[in-house]
Amino acid sequence: MILQRLAISLRKQDWVTVVIETLIVVFGVFIGLQVNTWNEARVERQLAKDYVKRLETDLRTDLANSRLLTEYHEQVLAAVVRTGELLSADAPDAKELIQMAYRATEINQLPPERATWDQIVSSGHLGLLPEGAVEGGLSTYYAFDAMKVSYDALEQTPYRKALRSKIPIPVQQAIRVGCSDLLDEQSILLGFKEECEIEADPETLQAVADAIRADPAIREHLRLQFAEATTAVNNLQGNSSLVSSALELLGAAPEGRNDGVVP
Repeated sequence: MILQRLAISLRKQDWVTVVIETLIVVFGVFIGLQVNTWNEARVERQLAKDYVKRLETDLRTDLANSRLLTEYHEQVLAAVVRTGELLSADAPDAKELIQMAYRATEINQLPPERATWDQIVSSGHLGLLPEGAVEGGLSTYYAFDAMKVSYDALEQTPYRKALRSKIPIPVQQAIRVGCSDLLDEQSILLGFKEECEIEADPETLQAVADAIRADPAIREHLRLQFAEATTAVNNLQGNSSLVSSALELLGAAPEGRNDGVVP
């Protein structure tokens, strides 16, 4: 309608009306653009809040998992040390030696929650996160999967292969049933079983323990296992600190409040 009146005014050479109508058109366009800008800014602010909330949820889950895996591998490391003591003893208890020697080979991992971070990166929305959060530690955390690195390092150690090759399958099955990981209803790791039961006759257990003690390679590989398990614990401890720092960069609640649980 305004453009139609403007065209009529031009034909009549009504310059005052032309100027007024032109200003109205320009002002209307400006207001429209400004409203669009305001809407886009509002949408971006809301998207930024959603991203931060989702990242916080992911990181709290990762923190709980990282602490759980740290505790798990600390027990593995303790088993390595205890195995060394038992191998040096004159007449170690067969069941304890098998239990500790096998636990010293255990590994586990809980993959980090990456869906939100990957979406932010793929969408080019890193700039929506709090200032300094990406450079301050978020990108470092997501670039290095300490849980996987620790798992991979321990999975192929010579000790793990040598020790498990010495234990008959029925005994390994008995260990898995009564002396291994404790899982919840969704088969999510909760840690080690507190009570260790190995259903096997004493003669079999003694024969396995004797075979372990008689192999000099076991003792040699155990020293390397100690180094690898120590590195894994250190990596996981550092990972927990990195996640805590990432939460602080996002402006999350102080550590110890709503730290989350393993899903």
